[in-house]
Formats: sequence, C-alpha cells, structure tokens
Amino acid sequence: MVVLDEKLVAPCGLYCGWCPYYVAGTREFKCGGCLTREKCVIRDCAFEKGLRLCTYCNQFPCKKLYNMYTKMNKFFDEVKKDFPEGVISYSSRK
Repeated sequence: MVVLDEKLVAPCGLYCGWCPYYVAGTREFKCGGCLTREKCVIRDCAFEKGLRLCTYCNQFPCKKLYNMYTKMNKFFDEVKKDFPEGVISYSSRK
C-alpha cells in the first residue's frame, strides 16, 4: 500500500513525493517540494484564493495550468538528462 503525504501534493495536482528532484536530487539541486519553493505562479494563485488545490477553483482548469502541463515534456527531458540511469542508480552513487 502506498501512503501519500498530503504536504507533498502541489496545488496543481502534481505529487512532489514522486519527483526525482525531491526523491534524490542532484549535486546541483535538491527540491524540498512545491510548497517550499520561493515562488510558484500556480501555487501562489491558489493560495491567494484561499485554495489548497486548483481543482476547487471555479476557473479550473485555467490558462496557468494548461501552460504548465504543456511544458511537461521539457521537464521530462531534464529528468532524462539529470538521471540517465534512473533515480535509484543516481541516489545510490551519492
């Protein structure tokens, strides 16, 4: 059984606990989760509206979410570049 940590669910719907930059990080970058980031347009928008998740917004899905999700291919390309042998093999080398 998988137990999810609610604090790692980003307002946009992504789960930081599954992100390689949160799980293993790189020598250059280790993410503490979306809620710890200094600035996030989507998170900040949700919080300004008093919402924990974008799905509760009456404008869901909005242009900000569409924009973020259309860039996921760039994110996956970065993951491939930073973790060419996978996250498990990278974290075991640290």
